[in-house]
Amino acid sequence: MIRIVFPILRKNYYRLLGPVVEAALRRGWQVECWHDWGHPRRGGKASEFPDSVPASMVRGAMIRPFRGSADFLERLRTDPVDVVVSLDPPPAALGKMANVCWIWLQYSADILFYPTPDGVLASDALATYSAYWITKLEERFRDTGLGTELTRIAVPVGMPETDVVAAIDPDEVRRRFALPPRKPIVLYLPFPLHSNPPTAWLRRVFTPSTRIGQGIGALVSGRPEYWEHVWQRWNDRRLVEAVRTFCNRTDAVLVMKSRLKDPIPRYARRLADHVLYDPSHYPPTILELMSVSSLCIHAYSTAVFEAAYCGVPSLCLAPKPEDMGLPDHVHELVHNGALGGIYNWPGTAYCAPLRQAFTGLTRWGLADFPLEAGARKRYVERFLGFDDGRSSERLLDLAGTRLR
Repeated sequence: MIRIVFPILRKNYYRLLGPVVEAALRRGWQVECWHDWGHPRRGGKASEFPDSVPASMVRGAMIRPFRGSADFLERLRTDPVDVVVSLDPPPAALGKMANVCWIWLQYSADILFYPTPDGVLASDALATYSAYWITKLEERFRDTGLGTELTRIAVPVGMPETDVVAAIDPDEVRRRFALPPRKPIVLYLPFPLHSNPPTAWLRRVFTPSTRIGQGIGALVSGRPEYWEHVWQRWNDRRLVEAVRTFCNRTDAVLVMKSRLKDPIPRYARRLADHVLYDPSHYPPTILELMSVSSLCIHAYSTAVFEAAYCGVPSLCLAPKPEDMGLPDHVHELVHNGALGGIYNWPGTAYCAPLRQAFTGLTRWGLADFPLEAGARKRYVERFLGFDDGRSSERLLDLAGTRLR
């Protein structure tokens, strides 16, 4: 019997690994979820401390706590397992343990954000969503000669998180969240005011909810170009008001979804019909909401993947790269509105400069962002690989072929 371990560093890891855990149980494998209790129980991510298992998950996996990377490696040394499926690259010291097969599963676009290719090279296999991400990894580390190694270890398997979509009942979701049975729903993912890098634009110009506050921020920042933001009232509060206007004009229900580390401001909560965080990681609340949504509005959120898979058109409101404050390679490879990229795929994913949204949302309608079946199919094939709900099975097949 194959013994497989899933490191769970935070509760939300079950969003991505839950379907794989259940697939391994169906195969009769010995399944263990090792929860990292080495993280603080207080602070911005305290709500994600892995002290429980989603109630809706099939039981049968053994739950074992550990405390940090060193303890994890010691447990592997004293009690070897066959395979580890992880959302993170292996610790550097793992290379000394030749008896463990480590499969690194892609976690959204984060796979391109690592500073070096060491994690890729240290894994026995890299499970990507699609071949597109292998190409992007080659671009990310173009000067390292990674191409040959990628050919050996990288295998597209799809996005296991989406395997649960077929089991989600949209009517039940509407009943549970008290959403009207027939009205269109606009899912709005507010700008991450707390977790985004604290640039001068974000803290001093976009976050202040009054023109006086913006003016002081623009003055302190010493950036003349921000005075236009002050005159036009381009801030988060007015953006939320524009989204509310859009929903009123289209007779749509406004549902705001965020994470606890990014609390929704009071002014936004007052304008929303419903406010949700993450009452469930499995099935993921984001997928449940996508099952009933007509449009998802966001600012460079990788929820664009879940939207496309669920057949929901999305609209990305894109700030300028210099305002976002992210590394150049992140903008080059991911956070950009280039045609044919993640956020700009007509018929599925739409993109508009953030500054256009303040007036655009007062005249746009749902019909301006149609979903086209052919475009959606091509998007899923390019970025997510497969559309058959069997990504977890492919991942486990990969693990079986790489056992040492």
